[in-house]
Amino acid sequence: MDDQQFDKRMALLKKSYDRMELQLNPDNVFKQIEEEKTKALPKQLITAQQKHAVKWQKPAVWIASVASVLLVGLLVSFYTLNQQENTHSEVTQDVPVEKAVEEEIADYLTKKFNSKKEDIRKELKVTKDELEAFDFIKNANSMLDFYLTTNLHLKLTDENYVEIMEENIMNSLITPKRALEKIKTFRNISFEESFAVYSNYVISVEELERFYSKLLEPYQQQLKEKDDVKQYPSDLQAIIEAANNQYMELKTDGNGVFYFKANPIDGEFAPQYVNQLHPDVFGYFEYLKMGYLLLADDLRYTREKTARSLKIMERTLLADVNASSLDYKLLEETYKNTWVVLLLGTKQYPAIAIDGQPHQDYMKFLEEVASGKYGEVMKKTAATILGELQQTQHSATLSQLTSYDIWTILLQTRQETAGYINDSDFNVVDMNESRIAQVKGIYEQYKNNNDEAIINQLHPINIASLYLYAVTIDDKAVQNALLTPDAEVDASMLQTIQSLDVFSQLGEYNGIFPTVAARVAIGNQEKYGRQFLIKFSKSEEGNYRITAIMD
Repeated sequence: MDDQQFDKRMALLKKSYDRMELQLNPDNVFKQIEEEKTKALPKQLITAQQKHAVKWQKPAVWIASVASVLLVGLLVSFYTLNQQENTHSEVTQDVPVEKAVEEEIADYLTKKFNSKKEDIRKELKVTKDELEAFDFIKNANSMLDFYLTTNLHLKLTDENYVEIMEENIMNSLITPKRALEKIKTFRNISFEESFAVYSNYVISVEELERFYSKLLEPYQQQLKEKDDVKQYPSDLQAIIEAANNQYMELKTDGNGVFYFKANPIDGEFAPQYVNQLHPDVFGYFEYLKMGYLLLADDLRYTREKTARSLKIMERTLLADVNASSLDYKLLEETYKNTWVVLLLGTKQYPAIAIDGQPHQDYMKFLEEVASGKYGEVMKKTAATILGELQQTQHSATLSQLTSYDIWTILLQTRQETAGYINDSDFNVVDMNESRIAQVKGIYEQYKNNNDEAIINQLHPINIASLYLYAVTIDDKAVQNALLTPDAEVDASMLQTIQSLDVFSQLGEYNGIFPTVAARVAIGNQEKYGRQFLIKFSKSEEGNYRITAIMD
């Protein structure tokens, strides 16, 4: 029975019930009975019949009323049961409705995804098989599958989920050109937004560089013989055009082999709006553009070109606060390792000539570095090496220089703590009772004799311990005796420490710029920080003094 038939049945029952009420009217029933009895019975019987009628009048009324109530109750119950069945039917129909919505969304996203993928195929001028072979396309396909097969129906209740899902899926389909075009959507772009552009750019650029470079293999001879692109075969022209569209330029390596390299910042095909990027992010683009800077035994580029590239990277290394990211680590390794090679000299660019004297070109290069031409970080180190070579034709600083020293200098410029206290480059000692007693003994010996020779023979870790103890007892005279005249003490919390028990360990690094890291015990780190960094320099007499303290 459907809803329409049910409504008709209810209407008929209602009419029957209305008629029943009229037929069972007590007054009409008793009046009719009384008239019939009067005609048919003697008078004496009429009186008896009247009494009999009066006797059953009330029960009859009650019976009729009860019957009416029961009938109405029966009809209401029947209607209620029917409604419950209809409601249950509607609930069971929700599942296919949700399934239909899920399928509709999946179909919409898949069609939009495939449409964009086809646009990228045309943009790159590749076949469908070539497109699907790219890793960045495979990753995008995987992301689409992940979103569409991971409990999509459970997440559709979130109003923002579909929108976020669509954005993530479509953003995974990216080319270098499309990544940089996003710059135009920003106003006053920040470093974080600029880095996001770089992160999208790097998704596909290196893979496409390799792809287009490999396509050049059959045309190497023609590329060497002709300079005019218009004279190349149409297939080669199409390859070059597609690569140029992704900001890639034709280059040749040391063996004369042609390849493609992207240069979206200052290259021939760089878009004008790229200058809207925050300048602190250019170091990452520079790293991608230059690739590796070192060969097995020499520089890949000229010394000056290499130093200019490092200057661009330096700005990013100083500005980016996310020093733990993989991109930052790669930039850091390139920077510190290349600077060590530049300063130590190479076969092509030697520091020391055959006669044992400093090479004149090298001395000129040191002067340029010391002047700040190639950045701020290496100025002081270059000036120190230059001064030592000019005085004695030998540089102790240069002979001890390591990549870790370069990194320490960079961190000092960033005003950060270098490394962890338990780093393998540090010699670590515990700040226990025995150690504290030893420090107090050195302090008493120095105070009683007032002899500077006592502190002149101390190693950096002993001087650091003595300085920290002098801070805890507020002995300014001893503190000043352990500092260089131009020392930079930028550790306000250090002056509030009143006991050496605050520290758990001391770690000493013995490089050209010795460093002691004073680690704060765990229970005190919330108040004083994790550790203090104490920098040292060595005088011409070989005595160590503190040059800087940072928290």
